[in-house]
Amino acid sequence: MRDSKYFLPGDIIIYMGLLLIFLLGSFAAMGRTNNGSPTAVVTQDGKSIHRVRLDAVTEPYEFRVEGSGGAYNIIQVEHGRIRVVEASCPDQIDVKQGWISQSHQSIVCLPNRLVIRILKAEHEPVGEIDGIAF
Repeated sequence: MRDSKYFLPGDIIIYMGLLLIFLLGSFAAMGRTNNGSPTAVVTQDGKSIHRVRLDAVTEPYEFRVEGSGGAYNIIQVEHGRIRVVEASCPDQIDVKQGWISQSHQSIVCLPNRLVIRILKAEHEPVGEIDGIAF
């Protein structure tokens, strides 16, 4: 029978491994904070048509994006967040998604070929492939 006062070498290795995993996870989570100013980029047909620094918005506003064949999206912007309020597409997935505010979140309206992405900083390129997409 094993005495509970003493740890076996295998126990210590397991505890140290768990502690290491916990610490690495904590450091990774801290590194994901959004240090730059979040910028929303609205693209249609692959071309950037509107760009806004979300932390610089003082008054909420809306704007309309026109597409081909009478298609449209109405986009609402507030301090720190953006969403699609109304769209002419039949599925309304972009409207149902609601507000986005974090880096690398996006709203996509396939029928109207509209994409809204939030980038970490204003100088970050729109078409860059990140580690998640790659």
